[in-house]
Amino acid sequence: MARLFISLYLFIVLSLIGLAALLDQVFFATDNQTDPWVNASAALLSVSTHENAQQPMLQAGLKINWLEADSIAWPEDVRTRLSQGETVILYDPELGQQLYKLHAPNQLMQVYSPVNRTTDFWLYSSVFFGLLAVLLSLWIWPLWRDLLKLKKASSSLKQDGSLPALSVNPASALAGIMGSFNQLGTEIKSLIQRQRELTGAVAHELRTPLSRLKFALAAEPQPGSSPWQDMNRDVSELESLIQEMLDYASMEHTAPEMDYSALPLQELIDSVVRRLRSPANAHLDIEIKVGDLELLGDGYFVQRALQNVIQNALRYATRRVVVSVKQDDDWLCICIDDDGPGVAEQDRQRIFEPFFRPDSSRARTRGGAGLGLAIVSRIQQWHEGSCRVENAPSGGARFVLCYPARQQD
Repeated sequence: MARLFISLYLFIVLSLIGLAALLDQVFFATDNQTDPWVNASAALLSVSTHENAQQPMLQAGLKINWLEADSIAWPEDVRTRLSQGETVILYDPELGQQLYKLHAPNQLMQVYSPVNRTTDFWLYSSVFFGLLAVLLSLWIWPLWRDLLKLKKASSSLKQDGSLPALSVNPASALAGIMGSFNQLGTEIKSLIQRQRELTGAVAHELRTPLSRLKFALAAEPQPGSSPWQDMNRDVSELESLIQEMLDYASMEHTAPEMDYSALPLQELIDSVVRRLRSPANAHLDIEIKVGDLELLGDGYFVQRALQNVIQNALRYATRRVVVSVKQDDDWLCICIDDDGPGVAEQDRQRIFEPFFRPDSSRARTRGGAGLGLAIVSRIQQWHEGSCRVENAPSGGARFVLCYPARQQD
């Protein structure tokens, strides 16, 4: 907007200056030229007395006034010319050109034409403001044209949620707005696409445990029996899945107010590991190489991100999980390594998308709803950090959570 304001301001200023110079040249070009009656009157006064010259000048329609010589502050050189009997020509905006000649030591003859030879004010004003309106129309037309494009595109939402892409001259005042509009169209399309994927994924995720429950209920199991316990696990799985979906939905639409504090990493990671220990992963060796480092962040969300990533490592590890920290001048990075199957190169970007699993069959053999890593990605964005996956030295996957080192200050 500042660029648009400055360009309009400069255009108006330059237009006013240019029009004034042009019209002055056209309308007032004769002001610097001596009118014929001035030359004739000067010649008449040079060959005759003032009394004899008055009658012909009055008959010619000229006006004669008698003034005191001291009523006008003459420059010294002009006063000298008058005292020597010469005629002096001056210009007045209202009376036009005027002829002055000294008659007596303190008596001055003023001769002028009653016909105003200056350009009519209204004609000049009409031409001036008319041309200014034309110039402003030429400046506004590209802006108006681009605005019409924007209006037309904004009312042309396609079925896939996308908006028509707009292209304008990079020099256009609306180039930035058009770029933001195109970005908005891309985000709307992506949002609708994610919403459709989320709807399909939710339906798929809920259908599996519900089908198992229906099958178990049809068999009418006895309380405490193995089918009864399976039903309880399915209910717990549904409850966990719904809670995880609600958590992700809340993170997707609103960013919370972050409560930053100094977090001792060793203590934080130890508490997460203790919480995740269970008979299912008791055979795994978990090694923590952190030291006395601290991280400035929101304790709840940092813990939530670590919990999701470490839980993912425990789910896929074979024998060992290693948690370590790397720090430099710009970043503090927490690395979680496992010795599992790893993540394929083509899946490393998409693994942080909601409901994405490298397994195209979407089997739930290892549990999870496919939202844990998506939640981690959102938490890292809130901390102005990043998350990525790469190969671990043990051959499995290494998940890296990075936080800006400037926050540590």
